[in-house]
Amino acid sequence: MTVTLPLELLLQIAKHLKNDETSLAPCTSVCRSWQAAFEPFLYSNIAVYCGTHKQKGQRGISLTQFQKLTSGDGAIRQTWVRTLEYDILTPYEILDWTTRKEIGNSKDYCVDNYIRKANDLAFQNAMVMLFQVLRPWDQSGRLKIYLYLRGYRFNPAPEPYTQQSDIAGEYRWNYTNGHKFSIPPYRAQFINEISDLASIPCIEKLSFLNRDPSWDQHHQISTGAVQTILQCCPRISELELDLDEWVRPDHLGYIQARRAALSSLIGSTPRSLRVLHYEGNADAPWKPAMPPLNVIPSGVDSMSSNLRDLSVHLRELKLMNTTIAYDFLCPLDKEGKPEPGSLHLNWPNLEILELESVPPWLPSGEPTFHNTPEAQAEIDNVEDWEDVICDAEAGWGWPELRTEEHFHRLLISLGYAARRMPRLKTMKFELESHHKFNLHLRNTVDEIIFGWKCHPGYQPDSRVAKAWNFTLDDVRTDFGYEVESFVVLRSWPPDTPI
Repeated sequence: MTVTLPLELLLQIAKHLKNDETSLAPCTSVCRSWQAAFEPFLYSNIAVYCGTHKQKGQRGISLTQFQKLTSGDGAIRQTWVRTLEYDILTPYEILDWTTRKEIGNSKDYCVDNYIRKANDLAFQNAMVMLFQVLRPWDQSGRLKIYLYLRGYRFNPAPEPYTQQSDIAGEYRWNYTNGHKFSIPPYRAQFINEISDLASIPCIEKLSFLNRDPSWDQHHQISTGAVQTILQCCPRISELELDLDEWVRPDHLGYIQARRAALSSLIGSTPRSLRVLHYEGNADAPWKPAMPPLNVIPSGVDSMSSNLRDLSVHLRELKLMNTTIAYDFLCPLDKEGKPEPGSLHLNWPNLEILELESVPPWLPSGEPTFHNTPEAQAEIDNVEDWEDVICDAEAGWGWPELRTEEHFHRLLISLGYAARRMPRLKTMKFELESHHKFNLHLRNTVDEIIFGWKCHPGYQPDSRVAKAWNFTLDDVRTDFGYEVESFVVLRSWPPDTPI
């Protein structure tokens, strides 16, 4: 009886089952009419894996099976695939901060070892094979791909001359040499930075997300490899990149190299990109009382400038947990005035700009808060930070006083930039600190409100007012523990020329 249901009803059933995350595969085998109704939903979001090191519970179908199902007589299924979740199975699972160099053989360990090379080879082969499968597809399509690496659980310390360590990520009295003995994270890369990837214009979106960082389930794909993949997607319009991956602060060289690689990626991203969602890591010191890390040893913050250059093409920019120059959109001189050429920048398509969980320091390690004289005197008397790090109760005090000039510069830069964003609907800035400092702009049909909520309260200066085209008398303030202030802007973009 049910096999004679009209197609319209079958499609509704398929839609509801998919929304309930019920398996649709059994429904496709009832009869041809059911197959025609359910297969488009079944293939719209499909999980595929590549590799022979399959573990129990591995989801999806193999790449070989996927190719068979979507080629020849099944080529029509290519048009149904909207999202492809691709698991790359590698021979070895190498987790972050779970191993150290083997006691007695520490000098024999080398990062460039056969275990990591085997994983790199499996990763490269899997990417080449995927792009070969996609190459014959209709390149006018719009495909979203989520990429993950999954290593086989061979043993807790698969690399030669290493051993498992529960404290490899810690700094304590019985382990103060982690900068020397802890094994740095593994991230898959293309061998010799060379790959045979085909150009695939049908890829519209790429996502590199960490499934569950609390269980160390990172995507484990290096920033350099992401850059290589991006360059083979000439029509890419959306990128999600999650690099919220904690690194021991004493592995500063690794952190700085990751920042440099990210700068290179942003600088080479295809200008077809319209949406960028990026989550980084604060790269904080061991304790809040310690000086922040300098992630740009050359003194040149190329990532901030590359991000500015990319942003003029974007419709949506969301950054989370990322150290960034506060004036990255509109560079300012020492007096807080726009540098020559800054006011020629335009963001004709930008609608959403969100900077969340911004660390309270700059990429150079310069803090945006400072200590009270009493707290600074205590810090100046610290003879050895090792004592502070190892003391469970010491070093937890954050700098208490906001350095106002940094936040003036933030608002000045955002103001001049925002006035060249005619389509801007939402702007957000949220500081990741025990002292709140949040900015927001909401541009609706009814009103345009620019406001800030802070503790302690913040008072803009005349430079900020000029950048946003309001007067200081326009500011309205609600006093409380968190002081909330706002300005109702007259129009958007402002009529007054800059």
